[in-house]
Amino acid sequence: ICVDICPEKAINTDRRKLKIDESTCTLCHGCIGACPTEALESSKFEPNFYVAKEIAFENNELKQKLIGETLKLSCKDMGACLAVFDESHIISLALKSCRKIELDLCGCDACDLNKNGKLKSFIDLTVLESTKFLSEFAPSKIPSVAAVKKDERRNFFKTIFKRSANIAEEIKEGEVEKPKTKIPLKRILLKNAIKDALEDENRFVSNDYRFAVSKEITKECTNCKSCVEFCPTNALFYSNDYSKIYFQSGKCTDCSICNDICAPKAFIDGFEKDMSVFAFDKAKTAIELDMRPCRSCNMAFASKHGEDICPICDGYE
Repeated sequence: ICVDICPEKAINTDRRKLKIDESTCTLCHGCIGACPTEALESSKFEPNFYVAKEIAFENNELKQKLIGETLKLSCKDMGACLAVFDESHIISLALKSCRKIELDLCGCDACDLNKNGKLKSFIDLTVLESTKFLSEFAPSKIPSVAAVKKDERRNFFKTIFKRSANIAEEIKEGEVEKPKTKIPLKRILLKNAIKDALEDENRFVSNDYRFAVSKEITKECTNCKSCVEFCPTNALFYSNDYSKIYFQSGKCTDCSICNDICAPKAFIDGFEKDMSVFAFDKAKTAIELDMRPCRSCNMAFASKHGEDICPICDGYE
């Protein structure tokens, strides 16, 4: 994903290792917003820190004064392209803030960073996903898209890099330490925001959202355990007796490792419609296996069609 979004082709893979060419990187931060696992980060701008800082700013004393005010997200003010955010950040900020969220996209199309329209396309997708979700989950929280007067280009980029340096200094002084968790911090922010805004009338959504996926496993599963072992966020796990595989939508980053590693291609992808299941990490049964002892080796195996001999022993008979 990061390779595809980079407008300068500064990111590439060499022997399965990700490499960034610093000589061509423009610090647009689009790769950070696009990365579902937060494997990439920058000392210049940290989107999770920005969201958390703006939410923390609205303490009890200021909330009443800030109601109805506007929080504008602008690359000129932040020092980073809006592509640094994905829908998790926008939705979290919209739900938690008492201010109206405004997205300044006026200069995106003509921006020098937006080669081949890649960054603008990602921003548009983020805005669409955020707006679509908020329109049915919390209609009063839908962010607006603003158009403001364009600055002269030299001053524009000068302001961006100056603000970027200020943000970097804030992060350094704040000594921000990421929590030790396999779950991306932006996912934690999103789930907490949804928990606080969750009510019976908005618990279920009708549209599909890429941050809330569901997975089922068909009877083609051989119980090789690979999907559970290689899941980076532990979204897949076994029951105590290993007869069931559970799935937690709130922990899944849709990295597709389980899909790719599954030899019989037994996974069926879908979308979670119950936001309480997503936000509270409720586990659903992906598959219930028919575990039987093999009549030959006496080892437990997943029987697909009622057979009483495991595939290994069956190959020798």
